[in-house]
Amino acid sequence: MIFNALIIMFLIPLALKGVKYQPLGAGSAAAPHLTVYGLGGLVAPFIGIKLIDYADRHPGRRLRRNSS
Repeated sequence: MIFNALIIMFLIPLALKGVKYQPLGAGSAAAPHLTVYGLGGLVAPFIGIKLIDYADRHPGRRLRRNSS
């Protein structure tokens, strides 16, 4: 749920921005978007959820200093 809430903050402005109109065929117009957003949509959740899980399990880990 945390990942979904965070990703929505990035997707809403992207959706509101839209894309420029270009008179192209459906296949040639959709191919780059399917590649970027399709593959990104498959990979980004795994990476994002893993980063959130790591941050939750190791809070402040980078802030600790050795007292030697």
